[in-house]
Amino acid sequence: MPGRRPRGVAGESGQALLLALIALILIGAALALVAGLLVGRMNRVQERTRATALLALSDAAVAETLANLAAWPSSPGVDRRAFGGGTLESRVTHGAGGGFTILAAATYRGRSIRVEARGRSTDLGPVVDAWRRLPPAGADRGGSFRPP
Repeated sequence: MPGRRPRGVAGESGQALLLALIALILIGAALALVAGLLVGRMNRVQERTRATALLALSDAAVAETLANLAAWPSSPGVDRRAFGGGTLESRVTHGAGGGFTILAAATYRGRSIRVEARGRSTDLGPVVDAWRRLPPAGADRGGSFRPP
C-alpha cells in the first residue's frame, strides 16, 4: 500500500503542532507582559521628566526675578515668555522695610507649577528667606514655607 503512513506518525505530528502553538501563545503572552511593563515605566519616566523641567523652570523664574531685583529694586517681575521648552513668568509684591514676595509660574507640556518666594533686600542684594510650592489652582490651601 503505497502512500500510506503508519498510524503513530499522524498522531505525533498533531501533538508537535499543538505544542508549538502552546509555546507561541506563551511567548506572545510573555512579550505582551514585558511590553506593558516597559510602557508603564516609560510613562513614569516621562512624568518625572516633566516634573523636573517644571521645577527647573520655576527656579529659573525666581532666579531671573532676583537678578532683576538686584539691578532694579523696584522691578515688577518677569513677563510671560518662552524658555527651555516651556514658559515662565513672575510678579513681585514689594513690602515694607525692603521685603518682597515673588509669585512665579511655569508651564511645560501641559503641566504647570506656581511658587511663592519671600525675601528681603540687603546691602549685598536680594535674599530669599523662604519659599513654597503653591497648589495648582484656586485659593491657597496653605502649606508651610521651606527655607532655601
